Amino acid sequence: MDTQTICDAKVLLILTAIKTEYSAVKSVVDRWLADSPTTIRTDHYDQMAVELIGIRAKGLRDVLSAYSHNRVVGVITAGLAGALSPELDTGDIVIDSTSTNASALAQFMDNMSGRRRVFVGPIHTSRHVVSTPEDKKKLYTESQALAVDMENSYTRDFALRRKIPWLGIRAISDNAFESIPAEVMRFIDTAGNVKPWELTMGLARHPGLIPAVVRLGKHTQTATRQLSDTLAAVIRSGWPSK
Repeated sequence: MDTQTICDAKVLLILTAIKTEYSAVKSVVDRWLADSPTTIRTDHYDQMAVELIGIRAKGLRDVLSAYSHNRVVGVITAGLAGALSPELDTGDIVIDSTSTNASALAQFMDNMSGRRRVFVGPIHTSRHVVSTPEDKKKLYTESQALAVDMENSYTRDFALRRKIPWLGIRAISDNAFESIPAEVMRFIDTAGNVKPWELTMGLARHPGLIPAVVRLGKHTQTATRQLSDTLAAVIRSGWPSK
C-alpha cells in the first residue's frame, strides 16, 4: 500500500470467538500472506485482519470501533459449533445460508476436495450453551438450524446494517447425540481460555468428567483442523468478489 494510508485500506475482517479459533485462523492468514505471490491475491481488499471478539461476541463493539476509519469490504465469522442436525458429524463444515455467495462458495469447496463435507443451512445463535442431546433435538425441531453457535447473528447484523458482504462458517466440534457436561464449561473463561486451576481441581473432585474432557479436546482438534482448511479455501476462492 505505497500510496494508501492505513485509514484508506480495504480490509477483510475475520472474527473469531475463542483463542483456539483465533490461533487456527491467524496461522492460515499469516501463511497465505507470506507464501502467496501478490499477483494471485484478490484486488477486492488490501488487508486481512483477524480479531478475537469473545464468547457471545462480548468484545465485538470494541473490535469494530478499531476499524471505524477503514473500508471493511467483507466480514467473516469463523469458528466451531455444535451440531443440531443428526446428519452432521465432527469436522463437518456448515456455511450459514444467509452468507453472501454461500452456495457458490460451497460448490468451490466441493470442487477443491471431495473429502471435506460442506453443508449450507441456517446456524442458530444461542445466548446459552446447548449441551445435551435433548436440548439439541428440541432446538433443531424449533429452528431447523443445522448447527448452534453464540456469535453469528451479532456479526451478521453488523454487516447487514452496513451492506457489507458477510460469511459465517463453522466446523462441528460435537454432534447432535453428544453431551457436553455443564461442569466442563466452568473450566473455560469468556474468551475461550482454559482455566488451569479450575480444570485441575474440577477433575480432581469429579474424575468422572475426564473422559468427556478428553473427548472434547480430541474433537476440538479435529474441528479446528477443518476450520483452518476451510478458511484457506475461502481465501483461495476470492470471496466475497466471487
